Amino acid sequence: MDYLVVNVSSPNTPGLRELQHRTMLASLLPPLISAREQTGCWVPLLVKIAPDLTLEERRDIAQVGLDIGVDGLIVANTTVERPADLVSRHAHEAGGLSGRPLFGPSTALLADMYRLTQGRLPLIGVGGIASAVDAYAKIRAGASLVQLYTALVFSGPNLVSQIKSGLVDLLRRDGFGSIAEAVGTTHDATRAQLVTAF
Repeated sequence: MDYLVVNVSSPNTPGLRELQHRTMLASLLPPLISAREQTGCWVPLLVKIAPDLTLEERRDIAQVGLDIGVDGLIVANTTVERPADLVSRHAHEAGGLSGRPLFGPSTALLADMYRLTQGRLPLIGVGGIASAVDAYAKIRAGASLVQLYTALVFSGPNLVSQIKSGLVDLLRRDGFGSIAEAVGTTHDATRAQLVTAF
């Protein structure tokens, strides 16, 4: 087992997202961490969060994660939002939306969580990844790892190899020797632009 996920963000389970609130999360996680320690089998414990969080909720999750000592965050689950340009006849069905429409919101949340945790928690970027360029954007926003779901249905397992080889090209182009060097660098570029502007 590589890691355990505390999924408090599925929109398809009534009331589950309430567990993302500060007091609920702060009471839920310590017993889980304690139970893991009592087993003597250390497995990383990650929390999977929703893309539809307010800024206050984002701050609270980041602080609880740092205070309690979770091993990382998975950013993010499916969204209950429906973009105005969504044209499917199923656009207004209840439940979580995944794939391309999730890319923008989940990447913005990823960048926020990287900033709010000051890069001190590993983040797994999820949501709308269908190419090496998409994966690279997640990495530069703060993801140490990425996950694929919907795109695998449409492109098949060969997509993984395509993304890996594409990432090598993108890293070389930008002068990075590894993925680790690229993690969170969008923030560095933004800071550099602000310093230059003033």
